[in-house]
Amino acid sequence: MKVFQYQLNQIFKLFPYPVPKYLVIGIIFAIFVRLICVPNKSVDYKFFLSPWYDFIVSHGGFSALKYSFADYTPAYIYWILIATTLLSGIPKILAIKLFAMSTDFLCAFLVYKIVKLKYLDSRIPIFAFLAVLLSPNCIYNSSLWGQCDVIYTTGLVSCVYFLSVRKQIPALISFGVAISFKLQAMFLAPLLLVMFSKKRVNWYFLPLIPLVYLIAILPTWVAGRPILDLLLVYFNQANKYKELAKGVPNLYQWIPNSYYHIVVPIGLIITVLAMFLLVYIIHKSKLEITQDRLIYLATISVLFMPYILPKMHDRYFYPADIFTIIFAFYFPEYRWVAIVMQMASFFSYLGTHIYIKLFSIPLAFTLWFVVRNFDMVSLSFAKPKYNSLGNED
Repeated sequence: MKVFQYQLNQIFKLFPYPVPKYLVIGIIFAIFVRLICVPNKSVDYKFFLSPWYDFIVSHGGFSALKYSFADYTPAYIYWILIATTLLSGIPKILAIKLFAMSTDFLCAFLVYKIVKLKYLDSRIPIFAFLAVLLSPNCIYNSSLWGQCDVIYTTGLVSCVYFLSVRKQIPALISFGVAISFKLQAMFLAPLLLVMFSKKRVNWYFLPLIPLVYLIAILPTWVAGRPILDLLLVYFNQANKYKELAKGVPNLYQWIPNSYYHIVVPIGLIITVLAMFLLVYIIHKSKLEITQDRLIYLATISVLFMPYILPKMHDRYFYPADIFTIIFAFYFPEYRWVAIVMQMASFFSYLGTHIYIKLFSIPLAFTLWFVVRNFDMVSLSFAKPKYNSLGNED
């Protein structure tokens, strides 16, 4: 024990300014847990990530990019390329998982920055940092499964941070980076549409988003892959799996998959209409988008979209996992929202169908509660009050 304490004190001396011991211990523990999880070979690792790595090695590194061997966008495949070259000296499974595990820390740092906007002189932002870093879902996703959901989610968190400090261009570039990794970044679309409609973001900056994607696919195009193939990556992904709900606790858990071809177009239409209705209601509100309301709306966006969209997978509530943690620190009275979300996602990862189906019920109530208690929505439906002169107050 004394040896451990001595080593810990030596670590503290490396910092040029005082650092809370619990922060250092939390970071060390987060790294330790992730390293323990690294050897786990998930289904996706065995059938996708590892074969992609091997394909790149066997086809000459960069030259392999001209082949359509992976159903992910080039942005993520570049990391596999780096893993096969610059990181070839470390175990393959660690090299593949290292990107997502490292991004866990960047995501936690951005959450820290967002929470610090509310609590300037407090230790609360540090607790938010540790809450993300030690979240079971965060650990499960990156180090146990080797998934990249934290990467695009970090882009979304970065987008919200820059919106918070009123920097439009970095915000849209961050969103473009997120889109370059996963189409699920579109879950933040309701927030962005509101920001455009409220003129917090100028419409003429919108081309920045597709521009980032085009820049991201450029090296693969140079390597020889057809441009049309690169532009249709997400379209091909959408047509690959024919399931209404793949291990995700949303409303489609209650609809038999035999109705897939009927329900999917209806679900997509309902989602688009519901999204624009939400945006319209908030647009008509006379209330200003304060920092608290920005976080509230971001949380609604990433919770609302995967719940009402069909064809969702077990990991697609990952942005909601992170944003509900931020939400819990901004609105401590609603901490239970984050708890429900974390539990629903965790049971999705475990893959127990009955629990996944049952958790879609409290998650529906949570979504309804969050939307219903958002003042920019609730006040739109409130009956106007009139004074004694018959004028609206």
